[in-house]
Amino acid sequence: TVYERKGLEQSPRKVEFMKAGKKAEMDRGISMYDPKRCHCGGIPLGQRQLTTYEVSTTGVFVEGDDLHFVNNAAMQQMWDDIRRTIIVGLDLAHNTLQKRLGKEVTPETINEYLHVLNHAMPGAAVVQEHMVETHPSLVDDCYVKVFTGDDEMADDLEPQFVLDIDKLFPAKMAAQLKAAVGKSMWQAVHIPTTVSRTCDGGTTSRWSAMQIGMSFIGAYKMCAGEAAVADLAFAAKHAGVIQMADILPARRARGPNEPGGIKFGHFCDMIQSDRKYPNDPIRASLEIVAAGTMLFDQIWLGSYMSGGVGFTQYATAAYTDNILDDYTSYGVDYIKKKHGGIGKAKATQEIINDIATEVNLYGMEQYEEFPTALESHFGGSQRASVLAAASGISVGLATANS
Repeated sequence: TVYERKGLEQSPRKVEFMKAGKKAEMDRGISMYDPKRCHCGGIPLGQRQLTTYEVSTTGVFVEGDDLHFVNNAAMQQMWDDIRRTIIVGLDLAHNTLQKRLGKEVTPETINEYLHVLNHAMPGAAVVQEHMVETHPSLVDDCYVKVFTGDDEMADDLEPQFVLDIDKLFPAKMAAQLKAAVGKSMWQAVHIPTTVSRTCDGGTTSRWSAMQIGMSFIGAYKMCAGEAAVADLAFAAKHAGVIQMADILPARRARGPNEPGGIKFGHFCDMIQSDRKYPNDPIRASLEIVAAGTMLFDQIWLGSYMSGGVGFTQYATAAYTDNILDDYTSYGVDYIKKKHGGIGKAKATQEIINDIATEVNLYGMEQYEEFPTALESHFGGSQRASVLAAASGISVGLATANS
């Protein structure tokens, strides 16, 4: 066997990096990217084959560098969309308007309020003159829609403002959701990405509450200084609010809507893969794992908590080259043969051990049988985490219990 050490030039992305680094060096007058001199005491990158990765299930091959979150706009946008989102109830506010102020709340007034709110939420003035405003082109990703389990009320609202549960979810899921929500009404608020990037996730509730409060004042022709405004503000900022993530302990120094405070069950709902793949629990589970390893391993643990360039390839092991997909498919086949199918097994330690052992043994055999799988997951911790993920998914699907 001849091992050719082709160096950096084997990688189009590294060649691109060197050109860009040289240009930056000339533009700014200080040295930058220099992997031939600075890597490993002068041993250049590329002493082994720099392989590409297939993004699992897609047939798309990328270089490892493409999967670092700094280089990947899709990863950034996924996190942006979670961090800038908050759910705010309308029932408390409507009760305040009706009982404290004697205002009438009807589909017409709600439509008017939502018009005002979608003007205000991106950063526009509602009540006062001489107010500075945000440029619409910089905040055009910001919007607010409502959802309710009350079909009659939803039909009376302008379709542009309504999240139609029946259209968005399979029939069985839609019926469950509408029954749970009932006649209450909630706002899905997405503040401008640039705001939560410049500030943090904790800003989301504050930006949202301020614009909601001003919109109530404008739409319902209230006096800005009257006492009921405090009740509306409290409802919008605290009492009627569902954050995407809880505030963290002080030693982690993060506000709400930051990655470490996201509950895993809530995260599964955010990814919504069971809505997109209702009849494919394996694919639905793997999509959640892919998104979760990206956000929690790459961005949260790898950068927020650890620092530096992070550890991208802990995460990529779970969503590239279809390896975890294969191990999980094997686990589900085993469940069907041995435990009666998905959701049929009891959540006992004995059954957990049986499934986890079987899946682990299968995975380790594959690493022995296929050297390319071993090369793709070149670190022992990568292999351990992928085997653990396959075991966890298999047990979860077998027992319908996390």
